[in-house]
Amino acid sequence: MRFMFACFACLSRAVPARAVPYVLLAALLLAACAPKSDEPQPPEILYGQDLCDACGMIIDEARFAAATILLDGLALKFDDIGEMVIYHLDHPEAQVKAWFVHDYNSEAWIRGETAHFVKGDLKTPMGGSIAAFEDQAAAEAFAAAVNGKLFTLDELRVELHLTVHGG
Repeated sequence: MRFMFACFACLSRAVPARAVPYVLLAALLLAACAPKSDEPQPPEILYGQDLCDACGMIIDEARFAAATILLDGLALKFDDIGEMVIYHLDHPEAQVKAWFVHDYNSEAWIRGETAHFVKGDLKTPMGGSIAAFEDQAAAEAFAAAVNGKLFTLDELRVELHLTVHGG
């Protein structure tokens, strides 16, 4: 407590007394805006500018864009969900801390670990033909519309491994 009183004492000498409440309010607001947890956050993607870490093409469709955060904190960005999964199948040394995909309908970032994936008859940037959904019912309806099949992330990884590398 002694430290806090010393800080307020210093503050009151450096700032006019009538401004102290405003300075304290500003400090509280800044603290309230700080991240609330240590949960990994998706990277910012500059659509039409950022390049896919797998193929080097420009990422320009949010609904298919994906990303991973590695254990060392490095963020990898991809223009296609299938390409993200295949990249990590081919690069097991890149240990993933968090998987991120966009909800097909809202284009909001969602965690890949809890997403519902549909692989079906749809056009995606690199031909992966995969869309992600936060809501299972939305994924089921979309799967019916595109002659698709539903997957969890782990199931999708197995499916793509078998498709690309054989079984």
